[in-house]
Amino acid sequence: MRTAVAAVGGFILLALAWVAETANHVTGQLSSTKDAYIDRGTYFRLKVDFAYKGEQQHYDIVVGCNVLNIHYKDSSSTYEAGLTPTVWGQRMSDNKAVVVRAPDACRGDTTENGGVPADFLPVMVVYDNANTVAFGTGYMTDDAYRSPKSVLRFDKATVERATRAEFDAFRANGPQNIITRSQYHSAQNDYQLGLLGLARTYPAFGRSCSAFSRWKLTGPEREIVRKYRPANAARYWTISDPAAGAAYANEIREARKKAKKQTRDDGLTLGLNGGFWQPDFGALRRDGVQLVGLKASSKGSSTTRAAAFYPADTSMRQDKWPVERTARIAAYEVLQSVNTTNIDIDGGLNRGFAYCYSGEAPRGALRDKVWALPATTTVDGQESVAGAPEHWGFGFDRANFVFDSDEYVLERVLFNLESTRGDP
Repeated sequence: MRTAVAAVGGFILLALAWVAETANHVTGQLSSTKDAYIDRGTYFRLKVDFAYKGEQQHYDIVVGCNVLNIHYKDSSSTYEAGLTPTVWGQRMSDNKAVVVRAPDACRGDTTENGGVPADFLPVMVVYDNANTVAFGTGYMTDDAYRSPKSVLRFDKATVERATRAEFDAFRANGPQNIITRSQYHSAQNDYQLGLLGLARTYPAFGRSCSAFSRWKLTGPEREIVRKYRPANAARYWTISDPAAGAAYANEIREARKKAKKQTRDDGLTLGLNGGFWQPDFGALRRDGVQLVGLKASSKGSSTTRAAAFYPADTSMRQDKWPVERTARIAAYEVLQSVNTTNIDIDGGLNRGFAYCYSGEAPRGALRDKVWALPATTTVDGQESVAGAPEHWGFGFDRANFVFDSDEYVLERVLFNLESTRGDP
């Protein structure tokens, strides 16, 4: 009987200790019983060597996965987060910022054990304004570094194992991340921001990177495209009818499946459905690269070649609008038209890039007014795309593929810099 009472008493004490510990986590306070929980997080050190406009840079970042009890330099805290920091950057000498997207090396993948390839290339973004990090140019493949427009020279990136102690030391004493928590999360709705205890920042961090992959059409593919091309179509055109667009997409998919390949605009042949991965796995290279966490196997190589990407944006980027709300409303009142999409090709010089930003979303009567405005879709800021949506915001507001005569097709893609439960 005494043993049973002792056991029950012990259970109650353990339960009370768990409640106290949980309360400390939720309120963001440090617990005196921090050893009562098991830290299931994994940690790695990401080192990146590169040059910005000829100035040598070295990033040495400790990243945590599924980390409990993170305390930030802005005095905010979180109980548990996924990939942290998901994105990390520093101010450059000209007040721009270079941000690196950490790979998902949360399963113990390192350069030493081969889980991270020796030629690993992380996704990097150059933001126009280090204070807002609202609009940036993403280097999505190694094509970008070869462009005359590149301001980056990539040298090397490695991933090493790290410990919780190293993670905590980096958070406490390492260089401050240029991206704040408020900026990173401000693309979310008011409810989610409230749960995080954060105030909204405008403009939000440019965390979605927009581009179009450009493919050279084969003979059989051109025959399909010609069936849908209007007799009086301009150089750039799209299919305006959703049903016809779906029929085209099905036909072109079957043609590619039969051929078992796709061809980049520069003639490089890729496998079916190849050329695109999210930044979790790292950036791609034209001639192929092993993705982070996917080692080559006895069944064949796991290397993937890059598609040819070209950056795209819209006049509804947040960074294009006044920060102050009253001024923003006044700007909407005089707005005459909307550019839903502009694709920057520039004769191939923009191959490998994407534009990273957060989109604007007016509400209420203001939204209805803007949605009713005429809309355009363009290439290189000048060439209009025939057959593109005539309004913005009604559901079919963007062309997902654009044809260049019947020689090339551009297909919309989106790279997400954020990660599941990620934080800066």
